[in-house]
Amino acid sequence: MSETFASSALQKMENKKHGTLLTVWLFLMLIVNIGSALTYQFWSLYIITGFPNMPSWLLYSYEILSLANVVFIVSLFQWKKWAFFAFSISMAVSIVLNLSAGTGAGKGILSAIGNLISVILLYLILRPSWGMFE
Repeated sequence: MSETFASSALQKMENKKHGTLLTVWLFLMLIVNIGSALTYQFWSLYIITGFPNMPSWLLYSYEILSLANVVFIVSLFQWKKWAFFAFSISMAVSIVLNLSAGTGAGKGILSAIGNLISVILLYLILRPSWGMFE
């Protein structure tokens, strides 16, 4: 019985193939979020020096959001529908943090727009294969 279930699950996974655009976009997002988490971890002193009005808790928040996004992106590779919604919520939190950071209105707005564009592009790229997500 377990062999039948395992082979059925394996066959189902073999029928699901990520398109090239989706794969490239997910890898790009993965690299950016890993890079962001590492930047916030190892360069926080330099970031605080460049933005003296930025509270230190904000850097930890960005780092946690970046690490959470890595988990969500890996889950998207595994066809998990919840990961898209979790990523979208993470980006919404990031937008609020960017706009309230006090690092300069222009930079906060540009970061917020970048986060919004990221979610919109992900949605548009996922839309054709949405039925394959669990």
